[in-house]
Formats: sequence, C-alpha cells, structure tokens
Amino acid sequence: MAIESRLTIRIEEDIRSAFRSKVEAQGKTVTDVLLKFIKEYVETENSESGHDVAQIEQRVQRLESLVEECLGELVA
Repeated sequence: MAIESRLTIRIEEDIRSAFRSKVEAQGKTVTDVLLKFIKEYVETENSESGHDVAQIEQRVQRLESLVEECLGELVA
C-alpha cells in the first residue's frame, strides 16, 4: 500500500472558491482534479520529448475534428 501525504498551498480565497465551485459543478473533487494535474505535469516533465501522451491525443482529436468540419464544408 502506498504511503499518502498531504500538500498544503496558500491561495486567495476568491480563486479557491471559484475553483471549488467549478470542480463541484463538473461532479469532481478538488483532490481528483489536482492529482490529475500533478500526475500529468510529472509525466510531461519526465518524458524525453517533453510531451504528454494525453496532450498529444487531445491535439490529434482536435485536428481530426477540424478536418472533418472542413471536409463537410467542401462536400456541402
């Protein structure tokens, strides 16, 4: 079993409240969102190319969507 630890940060109250509200509106927890960010950040920093696989996949999906849109406009 992994040993867990806590991380405490100082943040302005208005930013904290806005962040918490947005996270809750998405049905997530603050911990889940921050852990995902930290893991992605660490993976990106540790990769040789400096690119995170998830980030590349997102970029490819966006490009595919743009190509489909352009093709749809050409056919119409």
